[in-house]
Amino acid sequence: MLLEHILVYSVLIYTSFVFVVNIIYLRRKKLKFKGEFEKISILVPVRNEERDLEMCLESLVKQDYPVYEIIVLDDNSQDRSPEIMKEFQKKFPDKIKIATSKPLPPGWTGKNWACYQLAKMAEGDWLLFADADTVHAPGCVRNAYMEAIARRDDMVSYIPDLITISWAEKIILPVIYFAFYLLFPLPLFNKIKDARAAFAIGTFILIRRDIYEKIGGHSALKHEIVEDVNLARRVKEAGGRFDLLDGIGIFYTRFYHNLKEIWEGFTKNAFGAFGYNLVPYLLFLFMAYVVFLAPFIKFSVNPDFTFKNPLFVQIFWILILRTLLAFKTRHSLWSIILHPFMIAFSLLFAVNSVYRIIMGFPITWKGRAYKLKD
Repeated sequence: MLLEHILVYSVLIYTSFVFVVNIIYLRRKKLKFKGEFEKISILVPVRNEERDLEMCLESLVKQDYPVYEIIVLDDNSQDRSPEIMKEFQKKFPDKIKIATSKPLPPGWTGKNWACYQLAKMAEGDWLLFADADTVHAPGCVRNAYMEAIARRDDMVSYIPDLITISWAEKIILPVIYFAFYLLFPLPLFNKIKDARAAFAIGTFILIRRDIYEKIGGHSALKHEIVEDVNLARRVKEAGGRFDLLDGIGIFYTRFYHNLKEIWEGFTKNAFGAFGYNLVPYLLFLFMAYVVFLAPFIKFSVNPDFTFKNPLFVQIFWILILRTLLAFKTRHSLWSIILHPFMIAFSLLFAVNSVYRIIMGFPITWKGRAYKLKD
């Protein structure tokens, strides 16, 4: 029991320190740019995105960046996505180009194949891969470019402002903020030589064209299910710099719309984000259970609301961190109260991710099924 308390307190001290460091590191600065803006190609792969695509394109054509193009590629959609693309292309012929994907070759995942084709059509010095379920404030692209130049980065990615509407989204999705703000010391990522210390979020990736081509682009990632993290790691292996940026208030996305989509998304991404390395993955899940869930379970059996009780102190500490994080990221206060459910559901999804891959079951996403061996 004593060792367990020492572990919990040690991790809580660590997460508190990481939270402060990341808040400082991610703060959005007032940037002044005196040079010449390079052309950016905004590349949007689309597969059955009729519910979000119109808002995405509407926000992209309103960007205040001086020189950019938008290329939208339909990846065999079965809904109204192609019609929406054509409507916007007619309204903004000088800004939007549309294309249709060629058949998916063997050994490729759908998104990587779509991004590969988009990059081939792009004319920009920088490539911005943006998902179709995103909404961009007018200064979103300009801010990302100026941050990349100021930080001397070859690639940047936004931590998005999450749109959460259903109860499942409000309770579970803040775990994304929880991980990036409390668990990963972002300033150290570029200082650690190991390429595994690299992350990106595929909803928004801005990358220099020259380094993208140097690492082989999406062709080098054609079989990867978690392509965003692997793209960041290849940039790091090639000697490039990358950064995660704070997208709160400037870049929005609704990752998933219901519990089924959350289940599929977490199953697809969780194990892959760890490079399919089983031992560190299981150790991480064990630590998450012991520190962020077990105190609540044990306290519920024998509640003692005094600071003499280590479990009460641990729970109080966790909820203080969650409250500060909620104010920073503007997510629902209900997710603080229901914190144990967020951790429990996240662990369940994470276990399902490793189970399906180890057992050889396919990972399903966007109507396609992939196996790790593929």
